[in-house]
Amino acid sequence: MPQVDVDRIVGSIRDGAGAVREKTQDAVEDVADKIEDALEKAGTEGRKIQREVKEELARRWRQVDRVGRENAFLMAAGALAVGVLVGWLISRDRRG
Repeated sequence: MPQVDVDRIVGSIRDGAGAVREKTQDAVEDVADKIEDALEKAGTEGRKIQREVKEELARRWRQVDRVGRENAFLMAAGALAVGVLVGWLISRDRRG
């Protein structure tokens, strides 16, 4: 095989490798851009969901607090009843 053919084959391989390198780089950059966009969107959505959850928890806590304040006597009576029941169950267990 003459030297010219070898040089041409090696040159063709180098050109092909260069083209593959460029295409691979382009593909990697596209994937990186898509991942970056997805992470930014996830971060934005995550903050939005976190804010909504906080608002909902605060709203529900205010609701529970309002009910407790409006029915303070009933809440105290319920707590006393639960305490008496637990005390009775504990003392019954010790006797028997």
